[in-house]
Amino acid sequence: MSKSISAAVAAVVSAESVDLFQGEPVNPSLVETLEQLGREYWAAEDARSVAEKSLAKCDVSLFDHVKGLKYPDFMFVRKLFVTGCRDKGAETDEAASKVWERAVGRIVNSCGFVRPKSESKDAERIAAKRAEEAKKFEAKSDGMLIEEKAALVAKGDTKSLKAAQAVAKELERREKPVTEAIVKDCAALRDKLVARAKEVAKLGTEDSVKLLTAALFVMSE
Repeated sequence: MSKSISAAVAAVVSAESVDLFQGEPVNPSLVETLEQLGREYWAAEDARSVAEKSLAKCDVSLFDHVKGLKYPDFMFVRKLFVTGCRDKGAETDEAASKVWERAVGRIVNSCGFVRPKSESKDAERIAAKRAEEAKKFEAKSDGMLIEEKAALVAKGDTKSLKAAQAVAKELERREKPVTEAIVKDCAALRDKLVARAKEVAKLGTEDSVKLLTAALFVMSE
């Protein structure tokens, strides 16, 4: 009798020690597949972390090299940068240039870098012309310019229409910083909304569904 009891206990213990998946003993191949997936995820996350740290270090170095440069020197740095990308495997100058643009974009956002402007004769001439045109309108308010534009368009002759175009460009120039600020604010709010939505979605509760639905409803109005 004692041997039968011992055998039964052993069978129960043995059954409890077997991992089950969907009510059946786990297939060894599934164990290896999922463990390997975990290894690959860890390697990818680790590689991304290393890459992000490396990019941040490179961005700081790039900022140190380009800050305060005039346009010709800035473009000289760009040329060498592109050459370096090609040396490391970039297939084309265009592909290398995209790496440059992303890098400069990051230091603009993170370091407050200001791209130098071209100092070519044409660029200087255009800048001087714009400054001269802006000076003609500086004493006039937006409302005055809108009225002036309407009056010029109403005249309809070639000279008046050309003058109306100049007024329109001045109004557009004044509006651009405001528009850019709004776009920037919208982008920042979008990022915060996405991040918050992801946090709420991870909760997986009825309240999270209600919150996300309410947010979607408000933004759909």
